[in-house]
Amino acid sequence: MASKAPIGLSNLPNEIILHILRLFSTRDLLPLTLLSKRIHDLILSLIYQRLIALPSLPTRKVVLECYHPSAKLSTPYFFCDYLSTDVLPTHSLSSLRNLYSHFRPTPPEGDRKVWRPRPSGGWSWVPISDVIGDREEELVAQDVYLESHELFSQLQCVVNVVETGIRKDLFLNCVTVGEGLVRVWREWLAERAECTVLRSGEGKVDNEHSKEREKEGEKGSGLLWSDTEKHVGLKLRVIERQDERIPVLISRDEDPNVGYTLQYEELVVRSTQLLLMMEDSLDREIGNSGKAVVIVS
Repeated sequence: MASKAPIGLSNLPNEIILHILRLFSTRDLLPLTLLSKRIHDLILSLIYQRLIALPSLPTRKVVLECYHPSAKLSTPYFFCDYLSTDVLPTHSLSSLRNLYSHFRPTPPEGDRKVWRPRPSGGWSWVPISDVIGDREEELVAQDVYLESHELFSQLQCVVNVVETGIRKDLFLNCVTVGEGLVRVWREWLAERAECTVLRSGEGKVDNEHSKEREKEGEKGSGLLWSDTEKHVGLKLRVIERQDERIPVLISRDEDPNVGYTLQYEELVVRSTQLLLMMEDSLDREIGNSGKAVVIVS
């Protein structure tokens, strides 16, 4: 009787191989892609499924903090609703790095109040509804003011993945996906405000320069990256405010005081970075069971 040949990995059906691969974390799967093209394709498919599934987990929430460094303790944080993940353009592992997951920051619940600077100087308490803008559009917003001598303002951007408890403000686990400092330049704000007017139809496109500005706005130039690796970006709509006090006398070379409202249309996060950090969060959940972080505002 002829002896049976040993069954190797190549003899197993894809369903069984995938069942085995699902036991590994994404970090552990990456070196295995070098085994064969078949394993490479199966791992690529598995990772892409995770990229789509993990951001929509009900037990995990993406939280955005975006504030001026001087207002860190007074600016509210925002939970983000998952919108979509980019489609995989080519069937290669390298293309995964170019995928992004898209979220919409949502207005905070309740009647919380925050500090906001007065145009004339100083700070005052204002209702959160005055800070987040139009609730009908569900767009979170904040105001940016630049005095005549200021060329830019700064925003600290931090994106965390949290595990919520029984209460929404009870965080059982927290891991940082990305953070950085964004400079919002005066010239960029003016250009984006003009694009907003053109896009809304309130302005007339009467020359080639304005047409080019409008095209730039449609291409997504409202996206600001918070880090050099481009892990986290904010897609902003800029609206010029008309409540700024402009000095009666200003020199020819002096810029006027200006104010803008920044509306957060989208939070963009690199999908692979989000996946790796969320898996780290799941691992920490086991080590930190029974511990919780409560954020009160």
